[in-house]
Amino acid sequence: MARVALSGQDLSIEFVWSWYEDQKEALFDFRSKVFSAISLSSILPNEKFIGMTTDELNAYFEESENELEHLVCFDLISATESLLRSDFYARVYNKDKSGLGRTFREIEKGFGNKISLEEHIINSWKEIVVARKSDFSDFLALLRYRHWLAHGRYWIPKLGREHYSPSVTYNIVERVFNIVDDGQ
Repeated sequence: MARVALSGQDLSIEFVWSWYEDQKEALFDFRSKVFSAISLSSILPNEKFIGMTTDELNAYFEESENELEHLVCFDLISATESLLRSDFYARVYNKDKSGLGRTFREIEKGFGNKISLEEHIINSWKEIVVARKSDFSDFLALLRYRHWLAHGRYWIPKLGREHYSPSVTYNIVERVFNIVDDGQ
């Protein structure tokens, strides 16, 4: 079996969170600039705002913030998938002698390049690091949210919770990062 070529372009959750804070601040500043231009009857920074009511502007910026939050959650979840898959291949290629390493090598032998994140990687973590099983279960629930985002949001999602905010998502993925970083 040929080795998976890892890109090395994976993001850290700290970078994603920092980017989110920057974008949120930039959106707030832009919103302030638009509302200031309207109140001063000066030139608007973008033609699309001409003729919009205050309610329409508020709705526009609320939707923009919601979209930013979805994108940040998506990136946080993706960064965690990258960590889990990279860890999987590192354990396989380095012939890791831990229980998890042995399990991963058996999976790789049996499934080759068809390794499932949920069924193979996460379920192996849940079986071997039983004390942290709920952290991986929380991440599995987050993956349903990621699937909904990635596949166009055309259905009403059954996410197990009403809303995954960036802070809730960050807390879940940070726990997974900590487990993997601890090298269980």
